[in-house]
Amino acid sequence: TYRELNTRANQLAHYLRLQGVGPDVLVGLHVERSLEMMVGLLGIHKAGGAYVPLDPDFPPERIALMLQDSQAPVIVTQQSLISDSLAAQDLRIIAIDTLWDEISHQPTTNPDSGVKPAHLSYVIYTSGSTGKPKGVMVQHYALGHFLASMGELLGMDADDTLVSVTALSFDIAALELYLPLSVGARVVLVTRATSRDGLALSELLLTY
Repeated sequence: TYRELNTRANQLAHYLRLQGVGPDVLVGLHVERSLEMMVGLLGIHKAGGAYVPLDPDFPPERIALMLQDSQAPVIVTQQSLISDSLAAQDLRIIAIDTLWDEISHQPTTNPDSGVKPAHLSYVIYTSGSTGKPKGVMVQHYALGHFLASMGELLGMDADDTLVSVTALSFDIAALELYLPLSVGARVVLVTRATSRDGLALSELLLTY
């Protein structure tokens, strides 16, 4: 439910604040498409930070390059995704699944993030097909304007359901995840395995 999602995101946000996360502080987000991904996204924003999506499909070398280039001091991940190369990075690793007992002791109230429209919302890296991948910085006001314009265009409301299939490392994922939440609608997260299987995906879409 929205209440449960907000409670968990708030607890993670308070925990991240203790790790020094605040406005314009970058936080790597290296998780599977799951409830933990949504809690991670909202928790990072509620702490005031900006997320750097690190797709589990990315080679370890690309993830290491993105972490080094962004200088993100913290990464939110899952225990199963902590590779030797990731563990060797000089950053605070928060395995949201195995540390949840500790995180759940944090307050459930909305934290004061201190975020303003010009602060960073997220940083997405280019493919690097023409050279070294580059981080594209997106501010909160840009994301807000995008969601407002698309919300007006699509006319989505609380009775709608949106099936999210786009990897977090692509800009359109922000529309799929945040637009329905902003109007009280429902988000259905498609796993990586399902999104690769066209037949399974088409069957899922037909159920909504």
